[in-house]
Amino acid sequence: METAYIEVRNLTKTYSAKNGNVEALKSVSLSVLKNDIFGVIGLSGAGKSTLVRCLNLLERPDSGEVFIGGQNLLTLGREQLRLRRQKIGMIFQHFNLLEQQNVLANVCFPMEIRGVPVRQRKEKAMELLKKVGLEDKAGAYPSQLSGGQKQRVAIARVLANEPDILLCDEATSALDPETTKTILDLLKSIHDTMGITMVIITHEMRVIQEICTKVAVLDQGTVQECGSVTKIFNHPKSKAAKRLLLIRDTEEMADVG
Repeated sequence: METAYIEVRNLTKTYSAKNGNVEALKSVSLSVLKNDIFGVIGLSGAGKSTLVRCLNLLERPDSGEVFIGGQNLLTLGREQLRLRRQKIGMIFQHFNLLEQQNVLANVCFPMEIRGVPVRQRKEKAMELLKKVGLEDKAGAYPSQLSGGQKQRVAIARVLANEPDILLCDEATSALDPETTKTILDLLKSIHDTMGITMVIITHEMRVIQEICTKVAVLDQGTVQECGSVTKIFNHPKSKAAKRLLLIRDTEEMADVG
């Protein structure tokens, strides 16, 4: 039996709200194998974004444990955690680029923080821009780019830290279907050539179907079912999975219509 590379055990997270406490995660446990592309799917409010932010402790759970490579992140000191986070890349829905910096400077930024010499970081940034197909946009600014191009810059910037894990939080939600497919193809290529373990957070079954090997269905802060994408797509057991498949099928019928 393979050992999990990312493992969360009994994660619980509660937020205070005006109308009382909200339990975002309720004793969530998951295992992700090294080099896997693992999907977490659920509707809005299911707890997906809270879960992914707990994987690098941007959010600290109220209870539970987070292991990466057998190391419990919750036992690390501040400096140890900072160094570990450098190897856990994160891609967001809204790109989070530096608007006043050009594309090259955006990709250089994480290397600048690490103290990489100017010439070295510029050479590395150009290599990464070539990898994501944007070497001709090095001097452009984010406002001059399409949504898909902005996400490619964000991916190049994350790769500048040579991560071993890539967390994608609704990374294609702001993109049209055609652009979404090109970004997913790029992520698959990066996975195949660099061996990065990926966790894909989404509310879209089509994204899971396109790129993931395994998936966990999250609903109201709990894991409803977890397994291979093929198994869950073909034989869903939980109401949450059946509902997500129904939404996907309805959207596909609308596209055909």
